[in-house]
Amino acid sequence: MVDILLISHGPFCEGLLASLQMIAGPQSHISAISLKEGQAPETYREEIETKIKSINNKCLVFCDIKGGTPYNSAGSLKSKYDFNLITGMNLPMLISVVTTRFEDTTVEALTNTAMASESRGIELIDLSANGGHKHAKLSLNKD
Repeated sequence: MVDILLISHGPFCEGLLASLQMIAGPQSHISAISLKEGQAPETYREEIETKIKSINNKCLVFCDIKGGTPYNSAGSLKSKYDFNLITGMNLPMLISVVTTRFEDTTVEALTNTAMASESRGIELIDLSANGGHKHAKLSLNKD
């Protein structure tokens, strides 16, 4: 199974993981490493490297924003380790990825799922009188 690592400034990635598991249920092969306030970038990079080294296969690394310390830390490890790095992680993206992740799903397939426009979850909702009555349903149940 493809391992997933979430990285971010502060506890954002830990909160996303908790919310993800609340919606999609307990998940295996997924973890979060947050950059703590005042933490040295070298120490944070070492934490990420330790986790990536412990993974026996290719993995997906999701980070909050491009150009920040989490992104730069993971990016600096790309020359040593084989993983895909995706920025701009959000809850709809992670739900799409974990609900399509099976034992034989490839990193490339999950990367395509994460990058699909349907996974971004960004839209303007107009619920004003002229916007009509639109209701969204977010449920993993078929009913």
